[in-house]
Amino acid sequence: MDNTWIKLYRKFDEWEWFNVSEMVHLFIYLLINAKNKDKEWHGIIVKRGQLVTGRKIISGKTGISEQTIRTCVKKLEITKE
Repeated sequence: MDNTWIKLYRKFDEWEWFNVSEMVHLFIYLLINAKNKDKEWHGIIVKRGQLVTGRKIISGKTGISEQTIRTCVKKLEITKE
């Protein structure tokens, strides 16, 4: 386990998706699991801030349904999060 930290601004509660609990849960999951330095995985460079995962894995770790994860990720992409 990585023993580093992330910074979360107090204004996070002003984020447009803050009132959608699944969105906040997913966003924080992605933040804490994104790589904090470049790393190679199966011959692919995973850069700092990136994460190699899938909906099924995220669903198992968070308890959020795969369909809800798909919807949330689409919304995050649309709003360029």
